[in-house]
Amino acid sequence: MISPIGLFRIEHYSPNMQIKILIVHPSRLMQAALTGLISTDKNFHVVSTLGRGTDLIELLDQTTELFDLILLDPTLEHSELITKIVALSHAKIILLTLDEESPLLETWVKEGVRGVLGCDADFAQLTKAMSKVYAGEFWLNRVATSRLLSTFGAARELTPEQARIALLTAKEKMVIQAIVNGGGQTLRDTAKILKISENTVRNHLTSIYSKLSLANRLELFVFAQQHLST
Repeated sequence: MISPIGLFRIEHYSPNMQIKILIVHPSRLMQAALTGLISTDKNFHVVSTLGRGTDLIELLDQTTELFDLILLDPTLEHSELITKIVALSHAKIILLTLDEESPLLETWVKEGVRGVLGCDADFAQLTKAMSKVYAGEFWLNRVATSRLLSTFGAARELTPEQARIALLTAKEKMVIQAIVNGGGQTLRDTAKILKISENTVRNHLTSIYSKLSLANRLELFVFAQQHLST
């Protein structure tokens, strides 16, 4: 059964299903078609469908995730919303897009999107992409790969600070923003704002300090004021 757009009831899933899928697509017909196709493979199970990225943000705020992969159509979504979804969700994201020339694809992949499937993809490619991404690999088309390699090649022109900032993930940038906006608040308060554990915040900070070559939160605050738009 497919959940109506805007509702967040998560279906029970079989323990035999290894990979749990959430579909985010504005077309209920496409939701039904994708659910039907995916259900023919015993290795996958669609736990729910949603209509928009805003619905997914609300779901992530309200419940513990019960899915491994998110199949998302970015056509009607704001670019910042997709970045936020990447930051908030532990699930790996595959974009289903008709616009393989979008200049935003590189940004989304750098922020944490793991796969991109274009209009020429068939069901065999979809299942292979889901398996690969679930296993921790990337699945990108030739156009996206070429453009990403070109972008990374241009990274030599970045300043030292820009090069370090480019290493940050979307989640790490959200942690920095929460800390800077919170002034002298405790890590516990930061964790509550981000709806993650205090230990997770500490782990993110360890990675942030290493990537930015900083020693503590005071140095992070100064660096962010000088080089980051928060």
